[in-house]
Amino acid sequence: MSENISSAHSDVALARQPIVNSHLSVIAYELLYRKHSGSQSADVMDDVGATAQVISASLFEFNMEEVVGSKKAFINFPRTYLLSAGGMPVNKDNVVIEVSEHAGYDPVLLSSLRNWVKAGCCIALDDFVFDAKLTPFVELADYVKLDLSKLGQEGLHKQIEALRGFDVKIVAEKVESWKDYEYCRLLGVEYFQGYFFEKPEIISSKTTKVNSMNLLQLMSSLLDATSLTVEELEKIVSQDAGLVHKLLRYLNSPSTGLVASVDSIRLAIMLIGVEKLKALTNILLMSEMVGDRHVLLEQIMLRAKHAELFAELRNYKNQDKYFLAGMLSMVDVSTGMPLNEALEELPLPEEFINAIIQRSGRVGNALDLVEHYSNGRVVQDPKDLSDLKETYVHALEWANNFLSGV
Repeated sequence: MSENISSAHSDVALARQPIVNSHLSVIAYELLYRKHSGSQSADVMDDVGATAQVISASLFEFNMEEVVGSKKAFINFPRTYLLSAGGMPVNKDNVVIEVSEHAGYDPVLLSSLRNWVKAGCCIALDDFVFDAKLTPFVELADYVKLDLSKLGQEGLHKQIEALRGFDVKIVAEKVESWKDYEYCRLLGVEYFQGYFFEKPEIISSKTTKVNSMNLLQLMSSLLDATSLTVEELEKIVSQDAGLVHKLLRYLNSPSTGLVASVDSIRLAIMLIGVEKLKALTNILLMSEMVGDRHVLLEQIMLRAKHAELFAELRNYKNQDKYFLAGMLSMVDVSTGMPLNEALEELPLPEEFINAIIQRSGRVGNALDLVEHYSNGRVVQDPKDLSDLKETYVHALEWANNFLSGV
């Protein structure tokens, strides 16, 4: 029993480092990715997944208000998220969007940052080095962060002089000693971040696990929400106790402003709304799919859609079953559990489980053909091969659109 309880939970962690003013009063915190509570450094393999985990933890586990209080939270956003101003569930009142030096300063990014600003968000340019062609970005920004360890004292001085005519607040980061702090103060810097004041503080907690396959099913449904009903969403969400718990935690956070109690999954979905639910599902999905798991996500969705389109071309009934079968046929890879054990934990009919494991029936046969084709194995029947080729192209296009959508 205790093993089942522990397996339903995992550890979640992030770090926060204060940003202080010249009076050494904390004015904000930068939130940093940590793989687990024992991590002393970020160890980031995937910028998208790392940012998703930071946002996910602050939304569902700790509540942003508990992490930063009334202060601002600086969060480093990779380019992928910077270009999705409408699809990120952040609170404009307490989050500062950090633009990294690797974000790619181009017209596309500039246009997206203008959308962030128009939505009321604050922008910080991180590890910034001024160049005249970057003037439009500086004019949009509220903060510019200058890395003392990279620039050196002379380089920092030059950057401050170049930025002096702009209406931006300069944050000197990697200020590691009181000598560094005093030098920055002499140059007129008003905000500081570094070990001289405090090292990043680890914040950790237990979190309920969310089934990745349920997230995939929910996200694929939300991407085609025109014909989706609240009842259908409720059916998907209610399959996963971890997901229900996280959504209720989110609704209970002060940032939502909710004053009523929530006594049903349906009411929770209605209060969150389809667009916000899509953004929250995206964050949870990306926080799960770190590094190689993002490649796995592509493979799972490609197989699921290929099976569905193959069934559609053959005029088979209940084509959604083929999508789910394709998705669940790779649940062993995504969970690290044997396929039969992973499927036993889901409320599935025995016939459906047999179709996936033993490849029995029409669903099993279609799944077998799709897997043969994707693995480059021989498909004997010319008609099968022709249908598989035709539907694969459309499935690949759909999978690419799906990934760009999340």
